Amino acid sequence: MIRVIGLGSPFGDDQAGWRVVELLRGQLPDSIELITLDRPGASLINWMQQVQHLVLIDACRSGASPGSLFRLLPQDLQEEQSRFSSHDLTLQETLQLAASLVSVPETLEIHAIEIGHLAGESMSPVVEKATQALAASIVDELCASTSGRPPTTARD
Repeated sequence: MIRVIGLGSPFGDDQAGWRVVELLRGQLPDSIELITLDRPGASLINWMQQVQHLVLIDACRSGASPGSLFRLLPQDLQEEQSRFSSHDLTLQETLQLAASLVSVPETLEIHAIEIGHLAGESMSPVVEKATQALAASIVDELCASTSGRPPTTARD
């Protein structure tokens, strides 16, 4: 099973992971599960169960320009770069815990979008543009890896 999880919260640019998942809906084969989670902390491990290929999408603050896109390996995550949880457990610590419980999927992709602000209900235009670019990239990669094609849509 392939699962794509957008992590985030309802605040400003932190919605980026959720927005990417929203943009993926209807663009991927039905066999790929799309989920959004609000700062899951260690409960993310439950969503790794029985998954062969997991794609995680989250906001980050590394000091790069807002809208920058990163593709990370679990070992690339550093506690000082950003914190991804609501209970003082970083994404890095959650993945380490999952590995100790033998719960890490065979294929794990981590995509991060550099954010600017957390205030307000909407994302900044630069982060919105980055979510669109990342969604298009994920569609290309997942459709190629599953030998599937995005669903065709009727055109006028």
